[in-house]
Amino acid sequence: MKNLFISFIFIFSASLPSSEEQIKDSIKNILPDGTKIESIEPTPIKDMFAVYYGDLQPIYVTKDGSFFIYGDIYKINNNSISNITEDSISEKRKSILNDIPSNELISFKSDNEKFSVIVFTDVDCGYCRKLHNQIEEYNELGISIHYAAFPRSGMGTSAFTKMVGAWCSENPKDSISKLKNNKNLDLSFCDSQPVSKQYIIGQKLGVNGTPAIFSMDGVMFPGYVEPEELLLKLKS
Repeated sequence: MKNLFISFIFIFSASLPSSEEQIKDSIKNILPDGTKIESIEPTPIKDMFAVYYGDLQPIYVTKDGSFFIYGDIYKINNNSISNITEDSISEKRKSILNDIPSNELISFKSDNEKFSVIVFTDVDCGYCRKLHNQIEEYNELGISIHYAAFPRSGMGTSAFTKMVGAWCSENPKDSISKLKNNKNLDLSFCDSQPVSKQYIIGQKLGVNGTPAIFSMDGVMFPGYVEPEELLLKLKS
């Protein structure tokens, strides 16, 4: 699928600059004031472009800017269909996830690692606590869990403060485990805390609840997923 997109980029690259201004002029009337268009990219459909404007979900606009579609594009294959939009979103998620520095994640690594996932978590979330209480089961199945912070109540809240304390502590793994078991901590703060940044990244990725599990290929599994089921999803 990735090679398909690359081939279309080469095919349409010559026509994109002239079309880009037409598209920008047309869709400025339908986007919220102050919206910045991040990129305009060709799609496998002739004279149809994907416009990204701060969300991983694009809008699709015709070359002359006269028509737009908001939704998924599906490709009909011989015996199946594939979701072109979801494939594109997964690629962008993958890039974002791989740009998160590993030392800014709280990691519970498997000794026989087969898969790694990044889990956006909140220490006060019930299902996040359930997932954490089974951390050894995930690890035994070969799944490494890497936590990113996503305080659902937002920045500056009680959950945010707790998570900053965990990430800034001398032993983040022990601290986040205590918080998820409703134990109090002597909270410390540091200028290098990544909680604010990870919260913004989570919003960019489309996280609106926790836990939100991401494979390193950019596939999102929203909500709690039990260990055996997650292994099957990662294998598929």
